[in-house]
Amino acid sequence: MAKEGQGLDNPVDIIHLETSNVPAEPEAGEDIFGLIARGAHKILDPICRYLCYAAAILTLIMSIAMVVDLVSRLAFSKPLTGMIELQTYMLVFMAFFSIGYTMLKNQHVAVDLFTSQLSLHVNSILQSIFSIWGTFIFAAMSWLSAARGIEAFESGQISDILTMPFWLLYSAASLGTLLLALALAALLFSHLSGLNRHYKDRVKFWTTLALIVAVSLAGIFSAEILKLVLPKLSAPTIGIIYTTLLMVILLLGFPVGFAMAFAGLTGLFYLVDYRVAYNVAKVNTYDAVAVYFFVVIPFFLLMGFLILHAGIGAKLYNAGIKVFGRLPGGLAVGTVVGCGGFAAICGDSVASAATMGSVSVPEMKKYNYDDSLATGAVAAGGTLGILIPPSIGFVVYGIITEQSIGKMFMAGIVPGIILTIGFAAAVYVQCLINPKLGPKAEKFPFREIAWSIFEIWPVGALFAAVIGGIYSGILTPTEAGGIGASGALLIALFAKGFNRHKLFDALLEATTTSAMIFTILIGVGLLGYMITLTDLPRSFADYLNGLDVSRYVIYTLILLLYLVLGMVMNIIPMMMLTLPILFPTVVGLGFDPIWFGVIMVIMMEMGQITPPIGINVFVIHGVAKKYDVSMATIYKGIIAFVIVEILVIALLTFFPDIVLWLPNSMDILAPLE
Repeated sequence: MAKEGQGLDNPVDIIHLETSNVPAEPEAGEDIFGLIARGAHKILDPICRYLCYAAAILTLIMSIAMVVDLVSRLAFSKPLTGMIELQTYMLVFMAFFSIGYTMLKNQHVAVDLFTSQLSLHVNSILQSIFSIWGTFIFAAMSWLSAARGIEAFESGQISDILTMPFWLLYSAASLGTLLLALALAALLFSHLSGLNRHYKDRVKFWTTLALIVAVSLAGIFSAEILKLVLPKLSAPTIGIIYTTLLMVILLLGFPVGFAMAFAGLTGLFYLVDYRVAYNVAKVNTYDAVAVYFFVVIPFFLLMGFLILHAGIGAKLYNAGIKVFGRLPGGLAVGTVVGCGGFAAICGDSVASAATMGSVSVPEMKKYNYDDSLATGAVAAGGTLGILIPPSIGFVVYGIITEQSIGKMFMAGIVPGIILTIGFAAAVYVQCLINPKLGPKAEKFPFREIAWSIFEIWPVGALFAAVIGGIYSGILTPTEAGGIGASGALLIALFAKGFNRHKLFDALLEATTTSAMIFTILIGVGLLGYMITLTDLPRSFADYLNGLDVSRYVIYTLILLLYLVLGMVMNIIPMMMLTLPILFPTVVGLGFDPIWFGVIMVIMMEMGQITPPIGINVFVIHGVAKKYDVSMATIYKGIIAFVIVEILVIALLTFFPDIVLWLPNSMDILAPLE
């Protein structure tokens, strides 16, 4: 989350605050901890960086290979042999080769709501504990994956079609998790160095270090401690205890995937024998990533980042203001419509808000638009990025709940259009009542309007190819993702100002973001296995079903939960954290899972712009800081758009067929295809 006061002007900087965890240059009077951290970083950085470069190039090769296979299949009825295996195994190398560098660049997502309010030395204490836990978790995964690789080598295990030796794949998993563990260890020494400099009194430092070690060991051996203190706890109680632990350490800043893995594995230590728990981790580390359908994740991310770096957002905004500029509040209306268009390709809320904000806020300031309307429109419009397909949020939802990703995409189209129209109407009505909020812009000649629309035809064509291919059944979402990534590359190559540096930036950002997601998936696998053993989802569902209240009361409470979580968390970890527990309850209450996915995403959208937090508000504040726009001003401008989202939620609740008629008309029946 971009914190208030950072004053970031570059949209990409707002989306990804890339900061290395260890300083590059020596500091005066550096202690032994700092020297160890620096030495480890000096060794790790080139290894992790070049492996991530290889992973980034591999991502591009994967998308091109998918297109070649598709053309061969459709044009010549000769699909490439072993393409599913090949894509899956390339995905494994891509994911594990990039997780270490993602750690070094501090891009594993964490909740910083509370930690941002804590002092530096308190944060260092917390991060030291978390670094020890993370090092333990991923060192164990590395060791277990290596053991699995040795077993595969000795037994001669190979894949069915490509005859790929499995020991190579397990070795990639072992190497990636080892580098991640070492990066966390380097981070630990960096924090200890900071604490050593903070405490002038040696006794205080060594006391703090002893406390860090004691708390770290208590967390790792928490199952044994619980067995000694409370030996007869029920499985659901253990589920509640470790879910509570998960929430606490998440709010204290432990990266989401790491926290899930830690809570899952330590919970398993209580529920089953240590050997069984480690066997689960051994299988899960590789199997959580090596799934063909997950190839869609880097594909759609690459598609979005290529479009982002190609500067397409500015063209979409230009078309919007040319068409709607003469209306009351026309520039803000154009911003909303431009956000909707950008969302249709980018699929990310923060990216949409940052990109469109950087081009729209200065333009609206030029025409003396009210600050609250200008910033509120782009903050709200940016949230369309997670609703209008292809959305990475729908991809993750489909993966976790085993729903058709294609149908999820189709389900988001009509609500996305309705919400876009609703946002535009909110701007228009406000400016109709008070014209000073958004004065009319100059009238543009028809030729300029037509040319601005013509300029964005490649984006429209790409959207039509991706969504049309899925809807018609010609393409699976995975194949459509490959088409989308390759098509976005083609558009970017012809975009003015796009160069090899921007290409590589897009590749790296797609790869590291994918690595972050796959790390969370590894954590979800361990956490999900633990929660399944506790029988917590069924117990929770039975409890809610036993309440003497309408199912819509429970539905409302779940929506409020997503509203609150949406204020502080990214959509992807939020889904991965809550769906394993809440989804069985929702289905048990008789709600359609496709419909609920759309409702849930809209609630998360609302959370991203709702006071007192709202991640999109922080992003827009970073864009508009140069104009002295306060957070309070942005929140004031958000109110009308929050009302629109509440009305749309009510509309879709009373008339669920608005969501379901399009996906129900599809020919795609397979759960994930």
